[in-house]
Amino acid sequence: MIRKSLFAAAIFSLALMGCRKAEKQDSSEAVSQELAPAPVVYASNYPLYYFAYRIGGENIDLHFPAAGLADPSGWNPPADSVAAMQRADLILLNGASFEGWLMNVSLPDSLLVDTSSDFAVRLLPSGETFTHSHGEEGEHAHEGLAATTWLDLSLAGLQAQSVRDALARTRPAWKDMYEANYQVLASELKTLDDTFREAAEAGAGKSFAFSHPVYQYFQKAYALEGTSLHWEPDTPLDHDMLHEISHLKKDRDIQVMVWESTPLPESVQQLKDQGIKSIVVSPMGGMPESGDLLDGMRQNMESLRAALGQQP
Repeated sequence: MIRKSLFAAAIFSLALMGCRKAEKQDSSEAVSQELAPAPVVYASNYPLYYFAYRIGGENIDLHFPAAGLADPSGWNPPADSVAAMQRADLILLNGASFEGWLMNVSLPDSLLVDTSSDFAVRLLPSGETFTHSHGEEGEHAHEGLAATTWLDLSLAGLQAQSVRDALARTRPAWKDMYEANYQVLASELKTLDDTFREAAEAGAGKSFAFSHPVYQYFQKAYALEGTSLHWEPDTPLDHDMLHEISHLKKDRDIQVMVWESTPLPESVQQLKDQGIKSIVVSPMGGMPESGDLLDGMRQNMESLRAALGQQP
């Protein structure tokens, strides 16, 4: 009986030692993760950079190599940027054909995070068709995807969620911190999204013209009827352009022209003479000169409200 008791006690002691060892190991791993260097994160456009900053804060080493471009979708990374990204922990991609440069560089798939992949069924066509070859299969035509997904703020919230999840996978010990920061950001995006929908609903019936075909998600999310053109804000309106807009005014009762950035004053006046109001709705793909993404989207909302005759 005594031997059985001693044997049981020995087994219990060994089990207790094993538990303490496991607890010590888990504790050591947690401390190790807490003391790990901040993950190196690259973002391909400003919205992703902003989401990563808001969620990761000072606990990530964040880079936006195309920050000097108004439209990062046209960026071609130089060799040193590619080399730096190859050493990163994460590369945040917009997806939806935004990163045309991705086909020309070699980056590990394990680093790439396509933040629009979870809502692939909601991606919209760009209206452009591309033809290319697949070896012996010959040429194929494909309709391109519209890339400015974040202009639908409900999709922006899903992209921020993908950023949160990617950061948490990289540093599990900081998951709670990432989650708390994400919840604040998600609430702000949701509030702004609701405000856009209310403003657009109150102004239903107006017809828009858009200076470039970059507003597909914006139009669909907020039910804005309109026609896309290919006009540059800093290019004077010539005879053909004025002829085009006059026909749109007659056929579709265009009342508002949406520009990507501030147009020439003479262009504003020429459109005004035709009964068309000009507003600026910035796509916000590049780093803003002042403020942040939400500041820019709030300004976009005020521009939309003004076009719809609503008070701020």
